[in-house]
Amino acid sequence: MRLTFRRAFLLVAVLALALSLSMTAGAQKRTKVQVMSWWDFTTSQPLIQLKAKFEQLNPDLEIEYLQIGSGYADKVLVMIAGGANLPDVIMLAMDKIPIFADKGAIMNLDKYVAQDYKEEMKLLYPVVADALSWDGSYYAMPRDITSKVMFFNKKMFDAAGVAIPGPDWTWDDFANIARKLTKDLDGDGNPDQWGFYFRKYMDGFTHWLMQAGGGLVTSDGKSLIGKPETIEALKFLQNLAVKDKAFPTETQARQFGTAQTGPFIAGKAAMVEGGLATTVELKNSNVEYVIRPLPKGKLSLNTAFVNAWAIPAGAKRPDLSWRVMKFFASKEAQQIALMSGMGLPARPDVDVTEFLKVRDDHKYLIDSLASSKPFPAPLYGVDFFKMVEEEFDLMWLGQRTVEAAVAAVEKKAPDILSGKF
Repeated sequence: MRLTFRRAFLLVAVLALALSLSMTAGAQKRTKVQVMSWWDFTTSQPLIQLKAKFEQLNPDLEIEYLQIGSGYADKVLVMIAGGANLPDVIMLAMDKIPIFADKGAIMNLDKYVAQDYKEEMKLLYPVVADALSWDGSYYAMPRDITSKVMFFNKKMFDAAGVAIPGPDWTWDDFANIARKLTKDLDGDGNPDQWGFYFRKYMDGFTHWLMQAGGGLVTSDGKSLIGKPETIEALKFLQNLAVKDKAFPTETQARQFGTAQTGPFIAGKAAMVEGGLATTVELKNSNVEYVIRPLPKGKLSLNTAFVNAWAIPAGAKRPDLSWRVMKFFASKEAQQIALMSGMGLPARPDVDVTEFLKVRDDHKYLIDSLASSKPFPAPLYGVDFFKMVEEEFDLMWLGQRTVEAAVAAVEKKAPDILSGKF
């Protein structure tokens, strides 16, 4: 039967409506994949952008973020041990990968890597591939890298009439500048403006120890705290903190918040170390800053701290978990990590052209990757780090000598690093 124009029009409309309803139903059938992290996913641009891109490329899946704040690693371990309501993917710092893998809390990824990522694994920076593995197997995929640079508060330097150093500055230059920028503004005999601030946790000073030729600990669990070169670096930092009062104490720094950038943003610390994520904090706070490489010690090097993603042991849908993690490790996702300020890319094939156009001194962030050595992550490293921080607390205040603090660490180190505690 011949269709009239009106009937043809109605038929097309009905078909279009049916197709629209079918597509809507398909969209509603997206499978949710839960990803857990310590970040606020409602405000984190990196997580928001990663979710949008993943769902664009995977129309059958939807990322649902979950958050655990303080005590993240311990709470996740308890959750995995309980075995119920496990997320599909968890964010994990590189120093936690060994203990999670050793406890059987995260899945071995060798099967997935061999089938689906073997060639791309070769594209990662060597420090990244090393951080993702334990005992010869892969247990995680990369989120990003943090390698450090030095940030200078331009307003404070201009007010003091002190020139910001060039890229080849040294420890001596750093010490002289820190002293010049330390000031007693109210005349009470105590500084209320400081040259530099760093939080006294392991990632805050390990690179200083390594630049002196010492270190913190080896990857196989041997303490390096007792090395003469390590002691030399600790004395250098302690003298600036105690004798020159060029660094605020932790109590003084916390007047300006708990973030490492707090004193810097408040205009009270002229220099602070940080990675790419620091630029986001400073930009959001409208702080004018300049970036330079870290000052050079006996060795010119940096530490690379890798954050990662893993599949909790017992996750019910590991194949879906892998799809998410493979995307997070992809060139596209690593491009998002760079441009959103999440961290430096884990692979050198990411295009940095636009990133370098934003600021000339962004080049020092990219350059830092070339001199970066892996942050040490032995099996019982987390317990060792906690012990070192506790033994060093009074040292940073000048109430304990470097030698006494080091001796206390070395006495406990063998048992802690071998798991006998």
